[in-house]
Amino acid sequence: MTGKAPCTVSAPRVAAGLVRAQLQYWTTVAPKVRQELSVWQRLAQGIDDPVLRAHALGKLTTERGNTEGVATLCTLAPRRHRRVLVTATVAIQVMYDYLDAVTEQPVENPLRNGRQLFRTFAVALTPTERPVDYYRYHPQREDGGYLDALVACCRRSIAELPSIAAVLPIARDAAQRFREAQVRSHAVAEHGPDQLRGWASAQATGKGLTWWEWAGGSAASVLAVHALLSGAAEVGTTRRAAAQIDRAYLLACAFTTMLDSLVDDSRDAAAGSHRYIAYYENEDCAARRIVALAGRAGAAVRTLPHPSHHAMTVAGIAAFYLSAPAARTRAGRAVAGDLRREHGAVFVSILAIMRLWRRAQRRLP
Repeated sequence: MTGKAPCTVSAPRVAAGLVRAQLQYWTTVAPKVRQELSVWQRLAQGIDDPVLRAHALGKLTTERGNTEGVATLCTLAPRRHRRVLVTATVAIQVMYDYLDAVTEQPVENPLRNGRQLFRTFAVALTPTERPVDYYRYHPQREDGGYLDALVACCRRSIAELPSIAAVLPIARDAAQRFREAQVRSHAVAEHGPDQLRGWASAQATGKGLTWWEWAGGSAASVLAVHALLSGAAEVGTTRRAAAQIDRAYLLACAFTTMLDSLVDDSRDAAAGSHRYIAYYENEDCAARRIVALAGRAGAAVRTLPHPSHHAMTVAGIAAFYLSAPAARTRAGRAVAGDLRREHGAVFVSILAIMRLWRRAQRRLP
């Protein structure tokens, strides 16, 4: 793929890709996602420790949209590998969201604790790695085998993907990236932002990203892992191709995190949470930079196989956040307006779909 001119993806092609992906998603992916989430819901209900049980069940409820959203990438897989890819995708996202909650708990040494908990991904993505005591430094540990089951499910599922051997080294790097970014971000409350800034500044050099954009993109790089596994479901995906997927999705993840932070800024500020958006000079600067990141991410994914599907994914990320009621701020409307002008009817259509989805979700029991 390297050396080829970027593929131009027209609005009609993206729109056609959207219709095709939606049809495939609702007929072959969504039912399997619901089935897998029900399995993890039952296991979460059996967690012995009430704190860990609350984290697991809470995330399965509040972050369900994350799992459903990333599962759209499973439509890229050939049909014969799609079900097993959905199983792996759901397990990885459920594990990521659960650990996001667990590692936010105040503990004596948040960096050590977070790194130990996130070793689940090293084990899940390394066939020869032996399971460890993930809760070694955590005050609670009686999870009824919940984390072990998630790890085992992931390992078992990805082993069936035809190009997994080529993809795994890149996927492990992406997991290492989001592990470090997540635990450092959560440690800001106790240790301040310098430890995050120092790590991210060195990594961001020469990437055209600010240190906080690199950190935010790294923290959300579970999306890159999902994209990589969708590539692993296709015969012939090489390590070079996997590296290209990872680079493109790092930009998409930076865009995702900054937009998420912009939309949730008032809530995060009130809660005293770490806010990536606060590192920008002002809200207008943040909005302009987010639109620029969207453009870079869109250009990067157009160099990948299935460019219209990946372009739709980036547009879908934007629409997911901008369809939230909290996005109706001046900055949120500015970003939405710029993206409408840049992407036209395709973005407007996806935004309308996301708003309808949110209304449907609110009506669910």
